[in-house]
Amino acid sequence: MVARGDYQAMNELVLRAQQGDEQAAEELMTLFRPLVQSLAGRFFMPDCDPEDVSQIAMIGLWRAVLCFDPGRKAGFAAFARVCIRRQILSELKRMQRVCVPASSLSDDERGQWLEQLPDPGQNLYDHVSEQEAAQQRREFLETRLSPLESQVVALYHQQLTYREIAERLGCSPKAVDNALARIKRKARRRLRAGD
Repeated sequence: MVARGDYQAMNELVLRAQQGDEQAAEELMTLFRPLVQSLAGRFFMPDCDPEDVSQIAMIGLWRAVLCFDPGRKAGFAAFARVCIRRQILSELKRMQRVCVPASSLSDDERGQWLEQLPDPGQNLYDHVSEQEAAQQRREFLETRLSPLESQVVALYHQQLTYREIAERLGCSPKAVDNALARIKRKARRRLRAGD
């Protein structure tokens, strides 16, 4: 085991861990566990056990191992401390919820602002995912469809039959069917391309 004050041996141990030496990686994790627990104990994360915070800190330590450059003339312990702290702070920021604005709002502004807040009972990640998916659907409908296809899909979402859509647009039900088939093909291509 490497002593804390032996910087050269510590750098060599980190380099071995970076090259895939599992024993060196395990030794580093064991050696720096007290530092990880000390830093993790200073933070509180809502809805997290203290062990979860320690695991987040361990991720920071592992990132320090992967990113450490001994050529920069900094000791690994100092670098690891910074990486662990940043990992915990990044996770805290990620977990924060929407804050209430400090300025006073009129009743109309307050109502509009409250409508934009996510439901507290809903998972924030799901809410953001739903918003992103809705935005992507809007962009798809606005940019990838012809005017006829846009009209057809809008009427189709109103749950009109092919015949009713055709009557409103002044075309045949077969044209409506063809437009919907093209929309589905475009949507499938977009999903496959990850666009």
